Amino acid sequence: MSVPRLTLRPAALSRRERVSVLQPVASAPERQEFIETLRKLWRHRYFVLGCSVLALAASAVAALSIRPYYIAEAQVLIGVPEPRIFTTDQLLDPAGPDAEKVDNERVAMMSRDQAQKVIARLDLADNPVFAPRQGKSATWWHRLDPVGLFPAAWRARLHLGAAKQGPGGPRASDAVQTNRIIDALLSDVAVTRVGRSQVLSIDARAARPGLAARLANTWASVYLETERDDKLARTHRVETYLTNRITALRTQVAASDQAVENYRRKYSLYRGINANVTSEQLTQLNTQLILAQTAKAEADAKLRQALTLQHGGNGGSGGDPAVLGSPLIQLLKERQAAAQQRLAQLQTTYGDRYPKVIEAKAEVADIGRKLSVEVGHVIDGLRNAAHTADIRYANLEHNFQTLQTHMGVVGDKAIHLEALERDATVNRNLLEALLGRAGETIGRQELERPDAKLISPAAPPAAPGFPPRKLIVLLGTLAGSLVGLFGALMREGADRTFRRADDFVTATGLPVIASVPIVSGRVPPAAHVVRCPISPYSESLRKIYIGLLLSEAPQPPKTALVCSSVPAEGKSILAASLARMLAWNGKRVLLIDCDWRSPSLHQVFHCSNKAGLAALMTEENPGLHDLIFADPFSGVDVLAAGGWTPRMAHRMASERMRRVLETFANNYDLVILDGPPVLAGADALPLARMVDKTLFVVRWGHTKREAVHDAMRQLVDAQADLAGAVFARVDPKRYRQFTYANLNYEYARSTG
Repeated sequence: MSVPRLTLRPAALSRRERVSVLQPVASAPERQEFIETLRKLWRHRYFVLGCSVLALAASAVAALSIRPYYIAEAQVLIGVPEPRIFTTDQLLDPAGPDAEKVDNERVAMMSRDQAQKVIARLDLADNPVFAPRQGKSATWWHRLDPVGLFPAAWRARLHLGAAKQGPGGPRASDAVQTNRIIDALLSDVAVTRVGRSQVLSIDARAARPGLAARLANTWASVYLETERDDKLARTHRVETYLTNRITALRTQVAASDQAVENYRRKYSLYRGINANVTSEQLTQLNTQLILAQTAKAEADAKLRQALTLQHGGNGGSGGDPAVLGSPLIQLLKERQAAAQQRLAQLQTTYGDRYPKVIEAKAEVADIGRKLSVEVGHVIDGLRNAAHTADIRYANLEHNFQTLQTHMGVVGDKAIHLEALERDATVNRNLLEALLGRAGETIGRQELERPDAKLISPAAPPAAPGFPPRKLIVLLGTLAGSLVGLFGALMREGADRTFRRADDFVTATGLPVIASVPIVSGRVPPAAHVVRCPISPYSESLRKIYIGLLLSEAPQPPKTALVCSSVPAEGKSILAASLARMLAWNGKRVLLIDCDWRSPSLHQVFHCSNKAGLAALMTEENPGLHDLIFADPFSGVDVLAAGGWTPRMAHRMASERMRRVLETFANNYDLVILDGPPVLAGADALPLARMVDKTLFVVRWGHTKREAVHDAMRQLVDAQADLAGAVFARVDPKRYRQFTYANLNYEYARSTG
């Protein structure tokens, strides 16, 4: 364990610096908290062990007092596929039912109806073994029956116990009893899923192994029978539905077939003959109409072209195909071309008045007139052809529209006929399907099996399954140990005293000079330092003196105040032992009892307390030889408190007290003052300012941290020079539980 950092304060400190003495010093970061926790638990090992033993005994008694029960297990496989016999059968998923299906079956298996069937099957209501389980819901309040303590008139007025009276009373009582038996059985049976499989485990507990096995097996068999009965009921409902539906469909099929025949007979619609004839006629007319339309267009085109050429002149009619097709017009065209050629030659040779030229012109004009007459005859023929084409096209179009209208009427009747035929076909197909389904379903009851099977029947258990006595004892002991550990940590946390020097340094910043152990035996501690000068007790006192000498000061202290925070800290015994040890070692030491409220040094040294410090503070010339007592064992001088009164209390902080201390300091090596507790009286504060050093005594494991802190705060505010703290009345055995140090070490050379 790491040692905390200690900081020694110098003697001459300002007020602000003296206040900082009480500031906590940060503990070493490398402290092993885990080891410290183990040490805390080890210090309370007997408490933890006692809690564990008590918990062990209590859990053993509880385990033995619990009534044992036997647990039997039966396993049921969910989703067993059935053999596919008919085409309409549906196979289950090869992977089995899903988790939701298995959970649904588990919930259905724990229904109250299932429990009621098991109760009726095994006659559990009259079973003497199961009977004690029925009353487990009855509390001590119901057994006491406080309602019966009231007078009958009051119960009638307040309607108390009405459930047991009247015509409905017995029936209500039977219902309550039945529900109580069902609740008792459901509490004794548990259905769980085995892992992620499709297997359900039925765990039944009972006071006897045979009854537990019967409960589990009966529960499984009732579930399987219920599943089969449900399937049979569904099959019966399907058969009834199919029978009724087939009877109705037969009537509908007959009616729909008769309606089709009546409609066909009424409108002479026989298997589509009329529709086919009309369709062929309409197709032919459509073809002729297209041809007539084409011929009409060609005739109109020829006529328009011939008229255009005619209006353009005779010479322009030669390009018309219809005109060119006439032999006479072709002949006239040739003659016209020859006459025009001859006219052109004559005009080149002769003038326009030349007789041959005039004859040639007359010949050309005559040929043109003949050509125009022939073209007119051709145009008349084209006009007659176009008119004929128009008339033919109009007739065909009229016939087509008439036939088309007739075709629409026939189509409407055929559509209605097709609707009637479809209805008849649907009814006929549905009837055939239902007849096929009925043929496969009717008489199938013998093949129906539940979708589950019992794969592992329950056997009577050889040993009780409840309670797990070893587990209960183990958990009880573990719980007791945990409670003990928690209680130990709570006790450590609730300990507001100082057990370790480093904790004191961390909390206050003041070093711990020494830890003074308790002196055991009949020898008083103040005499122990003389009789056993090399004992651990004496060595701790030497550490205190060395601490005073090593405290930072210009010269060794001449006066020292020993004080504490509260009474019964052991400061007086400590001061007396320190004074005797120093005087036995040859020092001139004066011990003054300044605790006038509760003086004790006169009892330690067996001297008088009549005259002492009180006389020294009140008399002008007291005799010091009469006031100071010389201890014959060690040679220490003791000044008792004397007879103080409350009116003399102010003299403890007077200037006379300061001068007295200065006088004693000039004549002694060390003056030790046994001061009063800081929190119990006010005299310690002025005395702390008068002395060179102040020793603060803390009773180990007794003084509260708050008291120590408040007392040191007051001493620091009074500008006391604190040399350090001393742990008094330390128990060496317990001290080793909090630190690695040992206060019982004895170190001396053997004289043998």
